[in-house]
Amino acid sequence: MRELLMGQKILMVESNSTMYQRFLSPDFSPFNPLKLAEETEKVITREGEEGLKRKYLSFYSAPVYRGIATGYAVGCCLRCFYCWANWSRDFPEKCGDFYSPRKAAHNLFEAAEKGIVSPGWERFRGLKIDKLRLSGCEPTLGKEHLLRLLEYVMQSRYPLFILETNGILLGSDTDYVERLAAFKEKLYVRVSFKAATPEGFETRTGAVGKYYELPFNALQYLLDNGIYAKAAAMTDSRVMPKEERDILLHRLDEIDPKSDYFHTLEEEGIDLYDTTVKRIKAFCDADFARELENVVSNEM
Repeated sequence: MRELLMGQKILMVESNSTMYQRFLSPDFSPFNPLKLAEETEKVITREGEEGLKRKYLSFYSAPVYRGIATGYAVGCCLRCFYCWANWSRDFPEKCGDFYSPRKAAHNLFEAAEKGIVSPGWERFRGLKIDKLRLSGCEPTLGKEHLLRLLEYVMQSRYPLFILETNGILLGSDTDYVERLAAFKEKLYVRVSFKAATPEGFETRTGAVGKYYELPFNALQYLLDNGIYAKAAAMTDSRVMPKEERDILLHRLDEIDPKSDYFHTLEEEGIDLYDTTVKRIKAFCDADFARELENVVSNEM
């Protein structure tokens, strides 16, 4: 299994109605993640009277980060085969609702006020929610929406806003990072790394290998602009060899030696959610991938 996941060739999918990239299968071809970002933004954003609207699946409070109000963003520009996110990553046209920056910010504040109410998290009901974040798929899609939303956050009583990102857009757009710096008083950016080599990046994300540098660029740009930022990484040994993990740690240490990533890196592992299991199977089985696309598309 490990050899298969590390060596699988990825080709490109043609969906039933369009060339929009869904989940990976053995007959996919590597794609340009910046182009996929543009294509996804056409689906998940639209102009509104109060600025650029963006699709979200839900707003809720979660026990991570010791309690945080969360906006679940729809759409992504990578296709990691082990991804846990729900199907709004692969079928953004079928998921979520559009919210203005003001309404999205209001919903975050409201989720914080309500606290943790989701089933299964009863033991966390008493946590005080004093932090906000955007998570889910890729929150940096919809640049003007995010920047306007952060203006409302700055006017709020909440002291910390966490932006979770794959770093693709921030690593390709210095203007984006420079404008984020206006909110650095409250902003923390968590950059999630998928690989430290072109080959690893292409295999795991489906994107052309040369774009593996963008998350490294993002971390560097963020730090250069005085924004508090940290790296996290999918270093599960089932998908990332030890040698590549070592390369990753050395690269991160070069960018930010003060963080001492050899001892402090937040390392992610593969959690076998239903969507994860199905994406992994689709990655290895073209017939299952075609069947899965039809089933998921028809059920949504």
